[in-house]
Amino acid sequence: TNILTGTAQTMASEESANIGGAIFEHEGFSFSEEMADKVRQVHEHFDADGDGYLSFEEIRSLQLLTSGADMPPDQYVMVCRALGCHPTKGISLEALRLTYASEGTDIDEDYRKVFPKGKKAKDESKSSVKNEDEDDVIEVGEGGVDISP
Repeated sequence: TNILTGTAQTMASEESANIGGAIFEHEGFSFSEEMADKVRQVHEHFDADGDGYLSFEEIRSLQLLTSGADMPPDQYVMVCRALGCHPTKGISLEALRLTYASEGTDIDEDYRKVFPKGKKAKDESKSSVKNEDEDDVIEVGEGGVDISP
């Protein structure tokens, strides 16, 4: 799915009051927590510098992976302006959510392309911090046979 196809036209036709979240409830459309979380994970995955915004190169990488289509710089500038983002800063998480709320986009399909089976999103693959008070207990088999060192 080309996430940016039609986004500029769709967003330009929305009133600016819808930018920032209200669009998620617009005309009976509800952006579920699961969808919002997937968009966040995709945004974080492509936000290589961790600044909270997708630069031209970062969003270009997202589009190439998910649709195979390259993005010319002028299209990026047009989309940023339509979403209320400054092109030098990049596309915010909220703006990417607005993009995925537009017709013709499919976060589930794009999420599967970004995180194929077996590959986890950053926050899903983080190892849990071990509690200092816990012992290293390794149990195997039925009944939990302790094979700790």
